[in-house]
Amino acid sequence: LMDLSMVRDFLKTLEPKFSFYYVGKLDAKKDNSLGIYNLKRNGGPQIALGGLGATKTLNKKISLLIHGTKNNAETEKLAIALYESLLKTNVDVIGAYDVCMIGLLCDGPINVGNDDNGVCEYVIEIEIYYQKKED
Repeated sequence: LMDLSMVRDFLKTLEPKFSFYYVGKLDAKKDNSLGIYNLKRNGGPQIALGGLGATKTLNKKISLLIHGTKNNAETEKLAIALYESLLKTNVDVIGAYDVCMIGLLCDGPINVGNDDNGVCEYVIEIEIYYQKKED
């Protein structure tokens, strides 16, 4: 199955570039960071009749946390730039998997307010449909 480190490596190829990329936990919450998390409402894999061997396409739901700066306008622009980059991407491969589609689960970045230090944060939710590469 696709893991978050594979997704992180893919996101590093997109614009905008972040100073820090975190998987699963945003340590020390440094400005201009991108946190990559499994989406909590992830309902589990959809397995075809016949089990995993008969299942051709899987999906992974992910939450991206943009931890910007104390300037909301600047952070919003950063979040919109990432959202637009995801809209335009034509990635074929992430890790060991062929990508069928990347779906954006919201109509734009979601403002989730400021952290305890006043840094603005936005979330983008995505879903990646993928298949294991054919040998």
